[in-house]
Amino acid sequence: MSGQEGQTTMRPIRSLLICTTTIARHVESALASEADAVMLDLETSIAEGEKAAARAAAAAVLDRRHKPDIFVRINEIDGRHVFDDLIALCRGRLRGLVLPQAEDPRQIMVLDWILSRIEEKHGLEGSPIEIMPLVESARGVENARDLLAASPRVRQATFGVADYCQDTHIQVADDEGELAYVRGRLVHASRASGRESPIDTVWLDLADAQGLDASLQRSRRLGFFGKLCIHPRQAIQANAAFSPSAAEVARASRIVDAFEAAMADNVAAIRVDGRLVDLPIVRSAQRIVALSKDLARRAAE
Repeated sequence: MSGQEGQTTMRPIRSLLICTTTIARHVESALASEADAVMLDLETSIAEGEKAAARAAAAAVLDRRHKPDIFVRINEIDGRHVFDDLIALCRGRLRGLVLPQAEDPRQIMVLDWILSRIEEKHGLEGSPIEIMPLVESARGVENARDLLAASPRVRQATFGVADYCQDTHIQVADDEGELAYVRGRLVHASRASGRESPIDTVWLDLADAQGLDASLQRSRRLGFFGKLCIHPRQAIQANAAFSPSAAEVARASRIVDAFEAAMADNVAAIRVDGRLVDLPIVRSAQRIVALSKDLARRAAE
């Protein structure tokens, strides 16, 4: 996972748990869950007459101390609710905003400009509020690289399957083969723009834990890191899927140690466990070791 040069290092997100902000028990369950981050929703799960109540509930969460990082999915950037969302929610404990229906880099630029003015006015310190584009349409998919490059606040993107399928008329089977193109494009756009690996879309069948596990393995192999979740149980599965196993960490550590020893002898290619190891493999191993240490520190907090 690579971030843009100059960005502050933030904890990677294996699980981003969406909750309906106006249902208090959903919020409390999400905050007490194992999710790395929680997304408080102000958009699709909130009825028009409940927007103000949802905004107030989200603001109350941001005034509290809690373990998971907090993102808020604001209303559409060209809608009548978004300015009130930003004024109410841009405060110190907010890690980022999820921008729905992200299609045009100008949406990101406008949001970046407004956030900068709010941060200046209120003297907000620390890391700038992140912007996470939620790609939900064919146009968003095709513009993914421009969306990701539109602002240094953008660290990674995520993907909304329901709206995407409605827009494109795609029908997704259990093996999700129909999503290969959009997933591949988002991964390549993220790497080409120097951003972190994207967060994959939701698995909608709560009763199908086996199907979720298969989806997690597919997204990891394709280059995603993290999953949108709709239940705390899914967050536990996502955390496991995107955490290196003990065997992976052990092998990565052997590679790093062997390569450092070889470099001292001016040797650039070695064998570990009978397999050839060169610099790209070493860099992958170094990322695994670093991630393992980060997750261990997080678990100890």
